[in-house]
Amino acid sequence: MNIFQDNQNYFSPFLTSQRNQSTNPKLFEPEEAFMLGNLFKDLYMTYKGFSNYCIQSMNQKQKALLEVQMYSFVAHEINLYLDIYPDNKKMVELYHHYATKAKEATKAYEKQFGPLTVQNSSTQIPFEWVQGPWPWEYQV
Repeated sequence: MNIFQDNQNYFSPFLTSQRNQSTNPKLFEPEEAFMLGNLFKDLYMTYKGFSNYCIQSMNQKQKALLEVQMYSFVAHEINLYLDIYPDNKKMVELYHHYATKAKEATKAYEKQFGPLTVQNSSTQIPFEWVQGPWPWEYQV
């Protein structure tokens, strides 16, 4: 079985007789989708009856990072859906909504806590990317 066939099986609840025809899938809210690792209600299956734990931030920095990750995850999940259903107007609009929210959350995080990626690091000296504590240096 090739990878395309695997994707067809995974997305079988959404597959229709014509590629341009698409459904409007049932979606989890972003917080729940991120926690479960799946945006699509019809595709979510628990692993051997185990449920995922609720992710809770311990401080403002973790809360801001969680928001970046959550909206980025949801936008990426919708992007994958749109690979199969590129003509689903509702999902295209939803993708742009969450991609914008991810960019806004990233901008807010970086304004308060510094860059998340090297590409977003400024040109100031000393090089901003290496400033501040490294991830293993944080006190919880």
